[in-house]
Amino acid sequence: MDITLSLQNALTGLQAAQANLAIISSNITNAQTPGYSRETVPLSTQIVGNAGAGVLVGVTQRQVDENLAKSARQQDTAASAAATTNSYFQQIQSLFGQVNSGDSLGDVFNKFSSALQTLSTSPEDAVAQQSAVAAGESLAEKLNSTSAGIQQIRSGADNQIATDVETLNTQLQNIAQYNAAITHDRATGQSTAALEDQRDQALDQIAKLMGVQDFVRPDGTMVVLTTTGKVLVDSNAQTLSYTPAGTVSAGTVLSPLKVGNIDITSDTTTGEIGALLSLRDTQLPSLTAELNQFTNNLFSATQNANLATTNSGLGATNDATHFFAGVDLANGVDNAATIQVHPDLVSDPSLLDGPSANPDPSISQALSDAINAPLAFAAAGNFGSGTTVTLSHYAGQILGQSASATAAASDNSKFQSSLQTTFAARASSVSGVNVDQELADLTVFQNMYAASAHVLSAVDNMLNTLMQIQ
Repeated sequence: MDITLSLQNALTGLQAAQANLAIISSNITNAQTPGYSRETVPLSTQIVGNAGAGVLVGVTQRQVDENLAKSARQQDTAASAAATTNSYFQQIQSLFGQVNSGDSLGDVFNKFSSALQTLSTSPEDAVAQQSAVAAGESLAEKLNSTSAGIQQIRSGADNQIATDVETLNTQLQNIAQYNAAITHDRATGQSTAALEDQRDQALDQIAKLMGVQDFVRPDGTMVVLTTTGKVLVDSNAQTLSYTPAGTVSAGTVLSPLKVGNIDITSDTTTGEIGALLSLRDTQLPSLTAELNQFTNNLFSATQNANLATTNSGLGATNDATHFFAGVDLANGVDNAATIQVHPDLVSDPSLLDGPSANPDPSISQALSDAINAPLAFAAAGNFGSGTTVTLSHYAGQILGQSASATAAASDNSKFQSSLQTTFAARASSVSGVNVDQELADLTVFQNMYAASAHVLSAVDNMLNTLMQIQ
C-alpha cells in the first residue's frame, strides 16, 4: 500500500472519528433539551484519481422525519384549540353553577316562583310581599351577574387574542431571521442543524396559536402560510394586527384579525386563536341570546293590568303594570344585563296586593300562574328552533346545554391531548436522542479513532525506518 495513501486514510479517519465523537457528546448532552434534534455527521469514501483516499466528512445534519414533524405540529394545533375551549367552558360552567346547587339560574327562578306562590295564599301579608320583591331582585341580579360574567369571559378571550397575536408576530419575525441565517450558512457550506431546530421551535409556537402550513425552498428558506394559503412569512415576515376592545358588552363590535389589510378572522378556525375567536363570536354570544330570550319572556309574563306600577323609563319598553323594568323587547340584545325589579315595587311592595284604596288579591296568583305556564321561546343561540316550555324548563335547558358542552369540551381536550402525546412520541422516535444508541456509537468511533491512530503510528514507524535506511 502506498505510504502517502495510508497516511491520508489514517488522518481522515481521525478527523471523521473526532467529528462524530463531538456530535455524539453534543447529542448526549442535549438528550433532554426541548426541541433538540439528533445530529449526525455523514461520512463517505473520498475518491482521488479513481481510488479511495480516506474518509470524506460531510456537514452536520439533523435527523428528522418531516412528515412526522408536520403531523405532530398539526396535532399540536388541534390540542391547543381543544384545551382553550375546555378552559373557557369550565369558566362558563362555574358562572352558571350546578343544577340544585341553590345558586343556578333555575334555582333562583324557582325561589322567585315559590315566593309568589306563598304570597298568593296571603296577598296582604307585608312580609310575604317583601319576600316576593326580594326574590325578584335576586333573580334580576342573577341575570345581571350572569350576563356580566359572559361579557367578562368574552373580554378575557378578546385580550388573550391580542396577547397571542403579539407572540405570533414575534415568532414570525424569528422565522424570517432564521431563514436569512440558514440560507447564508447553507450557501457557505456550514451546518444549519441548530438554526433549523430553533426555526422549528418558532413554528411549533405559531402552530399552537393558529393552524398553518409550511414548506422549505431549495435554498433553505421556510415559507409559512395560513391554512387558506395567505403568506405569513417568506423572506420577510408579515405583521398580524388585532386591537382589543377593553370593556366588552353584548353590542361591542370587536376587532377583526388581519394580515396587513386582509381580514383573516373567518379563516382562522384552528389553534388557540381559532378557539378564542369561536368563543368570542359564536359560543358566548349564543349564551347571551338564550338569556335574552329568558329575560324577555320573564318580563312579559310578570305583567298584570291591576299591578299599579308606572312607566319607569329605565328601558325602551313601557314597563307600567310590570313587575320588572329596564328591558327593550324590540331591540335589546342583552336585556339580562339591565333587567331589575320595578322601582315602584322596591319602594312599595304592597303594590303586589293592588292599590291601597282597592286591593286586588288576585295579582300575585296571576303572576305565579303566568310564570309557570308554557311560553313561546324563539330560536336563540344553541337552540336552533323555537319551543314552547315554562321559564323553569327553559332555564334548565340553558344549564343542561352548557353542562353538556362543557363535558364534551373536556372529553375532546383529553382525546386531543392523548393524540398529541402519541404523535410527539412518533416524531421523537426519529429525531430524539437515544442515549443507549449514542453510547454504542461512541464505542464504535472510539475504536475507529484508535485504529486510525494505530495506522498513523505504523506509517510513522515505516517512515522512520526508511529514513534510517537512507
